[in-house]
Amino acid sequence: MLFKRRIITAWIFIFFVFAFFTIGESRAEVTKKDYKTVIGITKKLRKLSDKNKIEKISAYYSKDYISFDGYTKAQILEIFETARKLYPESKTKEKIIKVEEKDGLIKVYIDEISSTKILIEGTEASYAEGGKIKGKMTSGAYYSMTYKNTDGKWLVIGDEIYSETTDIRYGEALDSKFSLEAPDNLQPGGEFSVKTTLEVPSGVFAVGSIGHDKIVYPPEKYWDPYRAINSTGILERVMRANNEGINEYVNATFAFIKAPSGKDLKENVERAVISGMGFYVKRVNMDNDEKKI
Repeated sequence: MLFKRRIITAWIFIFFVFAFFTIGESRAEVTKKDYKTVIGITKKLRKLSDKNKIEKISAYYSKDYISFDGYTKAQILEIFETARKLYPESKTKEKIIKVEEKDGLIKVYIDEISSTKILIEGTEASYAEGGKIKGKMTSGAYYSMTYKNTDGKWLVIGDEIYSETTDIRYGEALDSKFSLEAPDNLQPGGEFSVKTTLEVPSGVFAVGSIGHDKIVYPPEKYWDPYRAINSTGILERVMRANNEGINEYVNATFAFIKAPSGKDLKENVERAVISGMGFYVKRVNMDNDEKKI
């Protein structure tokens, strides 16, 4: 630990020297080996996540771990497991941007991208043309993981998520251009607007919605009712952030609807089919310095 000293009298100098050695005895210096160990653990956790090795992941998390959004160790491991069940074939690429040390803790900054192909069929895709629909999920995040040396072992004690998005597309929506504009940060109880712009294929009717949810466990989901999207492809909504200082997800959905054809037309003339769907989620953090580790 570094001290900025301003020597005024001899006894102040002696006091600082004494304090320096006292603190040095209570916490071991972070070495290059420690940096290397933590970077190795970070890379290993990614591989274990892709293989759904939840129990092995657990060994690298402190029992006192608290996430950026307030999740406990048990809750975050359950979230990991649920995500792997939903997207078992998901693969993640990560890049370590930088590593910092402060007060004996090591913080690793990570840029991450995940993607997976999806196929929905049978009763779950009864709304789709032909009874099945292909899709793709892509997500990205920039975050940091904080490690603490506990009894000679480096463990994750917390994290901080700076940005996060998830984009899920099905059918004709796979090739459509879609963008969402929302603030990166919110003030508790403050008003904010969200705007989406969608490129609608010719010959289809488009509907969409915009909503927001607090990032809590278990999740609380609220979706704004679908509204028709006109020729501009634009939807916009003004909303108010929660008063509790809890981070939020802004979400947007859209669907392409068209008249049935072929087999679908013969079975039910009045039944419209969905030829494409999209779901987009963006993290919006509250301005709250107390959450930072």
